[in-house]
Amino acid sequence: MLVRFLFALCAGLSLQLSSFTASAAGPDWKAGLATADITPPKPVVLLGYDGRNGPFTEVVSPIYAKALAFEDATGHRAVIVTADLVGFQGDVSEPMVKRILEKAGLERSQLMLNASHTHTAPLVSLQPPTGGNFRAGMAPDDVKNTIEYTRMLHDKVVDVVARSIADLRPARLAWATGSVPFVMSRRLPVKDRVVMRANPDAPVDHSVPVLRVTDADGKLRGVLFGCACHNVAQGPQNVIAGDYAGYAQAMLEEKHPGTTAMFLMGCGADANPEPYGKTEVAKKHGATLGEEVERVLGLSLAEVRGPLKTEFARSQLPLKKLARDEIQKIADDKDDKQAYAESVMAWQMLAVLDRRQSLLSRYTAPFAVWQFDGDLTLVALPAEPVAEYVSLIQKALGANKLWVAGYNNDCFGYLPTDKVVREGGHEAIGVTLFSWDKKLFGNVGFFAPGVQDVVLGTVRDLAAKAGRKP
Repeated sequence: MLVRFLFALCAGLSLQLSSFTASAAGPDWKAGLATADITPPKPVVLLGYDGRNGPFTEVVSPIYAKALAFEDATGHRAVIVTADLVGFQGDVSEPMVKRILEKAGLERSQLMLNASHTHTAPLVSLQPPTGGNFRAGMAPDDVKNTIEYTRMLHDKVVDVVARSIADLRPARLAWATGSVPFVMSRRLPVKDRVVMRANPDAPVDHSVPVLRVTDADGKLRGVLFGCACHNVAQGPQNVIAGDYAGYAQAMLEEKHPGTTAMFLMGCGADANPEPYGKTEVAKKHGATLGEEVERVLGLSLAEVRGPLKTEFARSQLPLKKLARDEIQKIADDKDDKQAYAESVMAWQMLAVLDRRQSLLSRYTAPFAVWQFDGDLTLVALPAEPVAEYVSLIQKALGANKLWVAGYNNDCFGYLPTDKVVREGGHEAIGVTLFSWDKKLFGNVGFFAPGVQDVVLGTVRDLAAKAGRKP
């Protein structure tokens, strides 16, 4: 009896000592945050709507690039960059990525670039226009200012990553999910077509994932949150603004002085905010989103532990192989407003053929999966993924502890599922890189059936390598 009592006493003391030691060790994360104002210092041409002429006329709200750096207990680092831009196109961002990796000592898997897809943001390019670009009519000064702005953007993003790493301090991570009501599908079947019009009966992703970053004592330092909806609430105004996502971030930072709020765009290719079209509406949606993030921050969030495993791969996505007469037939629908996007794509494809260049048969796209121990899996899809990819990836990986983001690393156009490929419509147009660079002029084409299998197969492989458990 005495022996058993002493054994139990020692075991209890050992357990208490173990708990005390774990508590005294503090959090197993370090986090660093940094912000850069990327508002153009002079008027430049915007991207997002092709009906606007000339450079922007007003700055309604500043736009920013922000960085969140993680370091787990093993010293493994990773950095998320978010920006109020239409997208990080690969040919423009890769020189910047190279600089970041060299300066920060990171591998490609350790860096994620995410754009909010605000349609009131600058066109970015390092090359003068060619005849095939829909912005080819830009005045010489506009071209010069765009290239200068893009170089400035590169410098600022490189710097903001470096500052986030320099800011690494002990931190705790936790996460939960909310939802917002204003996300509405914009794919409406009309006769034999799918048109861009509000469709309350079609599925969308209403979720608002929230990652809370606090210091070792529990004080809020940063918040990363998402929403799967086009940032077009501002409408086609020729102004600079962060749209609803920008207003939500500003509201949270005002409510929590010293905190950095960051927006991670979701799979919102086929969703618009409803209603949309005015600054006041964009601010209202921003307030709705910000208030939901604030509500979630007040909940009992699930702890996110380390270690962090980061995986990255490039996969070849198949494009349709169309004969010239098939492309011409699509292009001839140019007078049908319901088929406008598809006909524009066909015009571009015909222009490639007229230059005696070959159309692409595949597009090489980047994918990433970040695994935070067994607590959270962050899937980073490229381009503009449609909402169906969320449910498909949930089926492939399991729905729990999963965050699916879009618009990462290379925003080359739309990423449709096989269903969208079959149905057609705006989101079926695929690769839309009407590049200023002559070498990339041929980067246009419709994705082929089977693109979905490549996407899901890549995500499954990366998740397995990262250690996600079914």
